[in-house]
Amino acid sequence: MALNKKDMAQRLNVALKQEHACYIRYSTHASIIVGPYSKAVEERLKEIASDEAGHAQMLRDRIVALGEKPTLEVAEGDLRPAKTLDEILNINIEEEEKAIALYKSIWAEIPETEVLLYETIEDIIEDEQEHKEELERLKG
Repeated sequence: MALNKKDMAQRLNVALKQEHACYIRYSTHASIIVGPYSKAVEERLKEIASDEAGHAQMLRDRIVALGEKPTLEVAEGDLRPAKTLDEILNINIEEEEKAIALYKSIWAEIPETEVLLYETIEDIIEDEQEHKEELERLKG
C-alpha cells in the first residue's frame, strides 16, 4: 500500500483542527473548575491541554514532511462549554473517544514502511487512551 501524501495530509489537518479545539477546551475547563479537589483536577486538565498542544505540533511536523501546509483552523464543534465537574468529565471523555477513533482510522491507512508517521500516530493514540482512562477514573 502506497501512501497518498496529499490525502494523508488532509486527514492529519482534520486531526490538527481537533487538537486545536482540545487545547482550548481543556484549558478553559481547567479555569472554571470549582469544588473539592478542584486544584488537582485543574492541574491535570492543564497537563492534558499541554499534551494536546504537543500532539498539534507533532501533526504540524508530519503535515509539513508530507509537503503540505498545516491548518490554523479549529474544530469549532469540539469547543463544548461545561459548568460542572461532571459535565467537564463527560464532555472530555466523549471527545477523547472521538479522537481515538479518528486516529485509529488514520493509523490504519499508514503503511508500516512510513515509520515516523506510523509511530507518531501510534504515540498520539496511546496518549489519548491514557487521557480517557484518567478522566474515567476521575469520574468514578
